[in-house]
Amino acid sequence: MSDKSCSSHCCPRLDLAFANLITRLWVALRLLMAGVDKFRSGDGAAATFNVSNYETKTNLIAKLMTDNSFLPAFLPPAAIDAYAHGIGYALLFVGVWVALGLYSELSLFAAGLTFLSLGFGLAALPDDTELGVNIGIGIIITYLALTTAKHGFLSLDGILRGKKKAANA
Repeated sequence: MSDKSCSSHCCPRLDLAFANLITRLWVALRLLMAGVDKFRSGDGAAATFNVSNYETKTNLIAKLMTDNSFLPAFLPPAAIDAYAHGIGYALLFVGVWVALGLYSELSLFAAGLTFLSLGFGLAALPDDTELGVNIGIGIIITYLALTTAKHGFLSLDGILRGKKKAANA
């Protein structure tokens, strides 16, 4: 029997489906935890999470980007401020979107762009040691999730596709 008789439509590749699930959930978890961290103050049991903490952290991020990078030469301070104040919500939104697996390829593309924007912000700072390790790994794993997205029947997309196929059969 040829390989064409057993395409991904009739014989799902469990290895690629599980690879997609694990990498997609890693990307989602990384984004969600980075977003939640923007709302945190303190450590351990004494940690608090609220909007006041978010404002404090994002004000510090905006100040750091304005005072210690070349960005003010190219971007108005209002753009830097808007980015710094919106990134936490973007991280949470994209993280949930990727975790659900709705429009998986588009959500993973958005995740890659989110990691890329974080990388750009870090690269603009004088000390960009986190860039290769944290952001680079995030982009590589996002790429791996994207390459296996067609096999993601363990996502909301895959479940909806399966129901559509069953209804058409």
